[in-house]
Amino acid sequence: MRTFLCIPIDRGHRDKIAELSQELRSQIDTHASWVAPENYHITVRFLGDIAPMLTVDLERACREITVGTPAFSVPIDRVGAFPSLDQPRVVWVGGEAVPPFRRLLSKIGDALIPLGFPQSREETFAHVTLARIKGRIRPSFDASMAGLGRKIAWNLRADRLVLMESKLTSRGAVYYPLFTLPLAGE
Repeated sequence: MRTFLCIPIDRGHRDKIAELSQELRSQIDTHASWVAPENYHITVRFLGDIAPMLTVDLERACREITVGTPAFSVPIDRVGAFPSLDQPRVVWVGGEAVPPFRRLLSKIGDALIPLGFPQSREETFAHVTLARIKGRIRPSFDASMAGLGRKIAWNLRADRLVLMESKLTSRGAVYYPLFTLPLAGE
């Protein structure tokens, strides 16, 4: 099973992000794979292919973390790209990785090592992927993105951790929650 841990996006913010994504589509004159709004999430950790039985150990490890982790806000205040605005391959909306988000990532990273996962790298941004770029972009792309970024100043509530299974289909990825854990028992 292809899996990842994430923080889901509430419907109101999903709709706002979808509107922003629609505006971005007109700025990209290339082939891009756009994420469907129902698949928007903040990735906590991509796990890759795992054995189905490992979900039991993952849930146990994550439950120990979420019980002691209070809900927090994630700022969404910019549009960005990885690896850079000059050569974007992934377009995202997000914000600075606030201390509670970094602590959650660190705790999960530490808990995954005994389960056979490698140490994770530190994230500097909490982000929602909008598109994966498969070609060249317009020269004015980075200016357009900066303009769109000035339109947003949202705070997402991170109150749940979800293990998702991602099944690739001819119409894109379809996500299935395998378990959901509230932060601090909310």
